[in-house]
Amino acid sequence: MAEDANEALLYAARNGCLQGVKDALKAGADIDYEDDEITALLHASINGDVDIARLLLRQGASVSKRTKQISCGPLHAAAGNGHTEVVKLLVHHGATLAVRDAYQRTPLMVAIMYKQVDTGRQLIELGARVDLTDDQGVAAKRYCEFYMKGEDLDCARKEMLGLIEEALKTKLLRCCNPTCGKPGYRSTLKLCAQCKLTRYCSRDCQKQHWTVGHKKSCGHDAYTGNGPDPLYLKLTRLRIAYQNSLQQT
Repeated sequence: MAEDANEALLYAARNGCLQGVKDALKAGADIDYEDDEITALLHASINGDVDIARLLLRQGASVSKRTKQISCGPLHAAAGNGHTEVVKLLVHHGATLAVRDAYQRTPLMVAIMYKQVDTGRQLIELGARVDLTDDQGVAAKRYCEFYMKGEDLDCARKEMLGLIEEALKTKLLRCCNPTCGKPGYRSTLKLCAQCKLTRYCSRDCQKQHWTVGHKKSCGHDAYTGNGPDPLYLKLTRLRIAYQNSLQQT
């Protein structure tokens, strides 16, 4: 019976059926149940389904549960698909802006990679760090220069580069409590002693963020696996190189 409810939950989330999600949860479905490494919240994040994402988050869905292949989590999925409202929801429920996938990419890098300008701007405004690098030592600025090519993206690229360069110039970070977001320097913001990924302007902000969701994600956001399957990694890079060559012709 519980297995049926779990499958019903994923089916409803995948197909955007809010009532179906409610019914499945009422029937005892495991809110973090996964099939093919995808949870209901990840489905909602991919689809940009704000109502389903909100319901799942309020019911305690994990914001840090990720796929095993490339370690993609809800925030990466929402950012890469340009779902700004879901990004906002996830962050307000404790999702960490510096969460990494198997390539050490942050949600900001993924947003830029898929040319999601509004989401990239939103993540920077929420306090995403622009100085972090992926497993190849590439930071957000280089992602912007590499992926956002073409005349149709001139304005978007200039805007993103401006935001990134301003953040690099000022060296300002932001309080990771999304209801605060107060800017500050590395020396003045208090680092979370456990995960060392979030910073706060005060003890009160840290307590509030811990309560609304950071408690569940703290210590689970830094990718520590052995990386994706080598063949999968090679094929992915070949696909990206091919897509870029098509854009240049």
